[in-house]
Amino acid sequence: MLTFQPSPIQSVIWPLATQSGVTVDIKRDDLLHPVVSGNKWRKLQYLLDDAQARGCARLLSMGGSWSNHLHALAYAGKKLGIETEAFVRAHPEQELTPTLRDCQRWGMTLHFKSRVEYAELRKKTRWDAWQQRFADSYWFSEGGFSLLAIQGVKDIANEVQQHYDYIFVGCGSGATLCGLVSAFPESKVVGVAAFSGAEYLTEQLQVYLPQNTNWELDTRHHCGGFAKTTDRLKHLQQELESGNRFLLDQVYNAKVFLALHDWLSEGQISSGSKVLVIHTGGLQGRQAP
Repeated sequence: MLTFQPSPIQSVIWPLATQSGVTVDIKRDDLLHPVVSGNKWRKLQYLLDDAQARGCARLLSMGGSWSNHLHALAYAGKKLGIETEAFVRAHPEQELTPTLRDCQRWGMTLHFKSRVEYAELRKKTRWDAWQQRFADSYWFSEGGFSLLAIQGVKDIANEVQQHYDYIFVGCGSGATLCGLVSAFPESKVVGVAAFSGAEYLTEQLQVYLPQNTNWELDTRHHCGGFAKTTDRLKHLQQELESGNRFLLDQVYNAKVFLALHDWLSEGQISSGSKVLVIHTGGLQGRQAP
């Protein structure tokens, strides 16, 4: 059984923010659970409920070698007693990342796919997309993207009592961004893409946000690609961790602060503004090279 409590909001001690006259807080969704933390749980909760209500005996999904989504799904499946399988964008001869080793340890079966094959998988969106090949299965799109996942993210508004001018969050599939945009219509929500070539997401997400203009996708702070890093990112991560009582991963959350650093430095956020960063968990990503 998986149980969770609302996550706290804490002040971020950051000289750059102080110099800019900007208040920065962080919502510690990484504290929701040691493994199924952050936006992973918020996106999975209603999907898992739906899968169980339908009596599905197998959970299927897709992701890369450092997928937080697959990591969370494998653990949730183990705890719920449901089989899990995943299509992974990687070559079978590659050494498994710590993330995928965890998935295997928790019983997830991995099927390796080429980039072309993986791209085809993105076209499958229905929960029953694999019923013919895998009976009684439930399909989770990449990153868990679905209307149920977006609804789960929207619930975060119930835990935030004050107004923020800006909300910054890491962005992969875009489900978390969509949920926050809907949940906080009076705030500007900035999704920081964790991978290169994410410009396509803007058009794709507009389908789910036809009436919303309170959001922006930042695509210039991916540091070379998913799970890639730079010395600049590492230095900023060290600075923030040394001055605060939280840890960051370089796959998503450190890149969010890198984007916020440049927004502050470039004067894109005016003095007196309040910013909330959503810590989306996934700290196993700290093992990425």
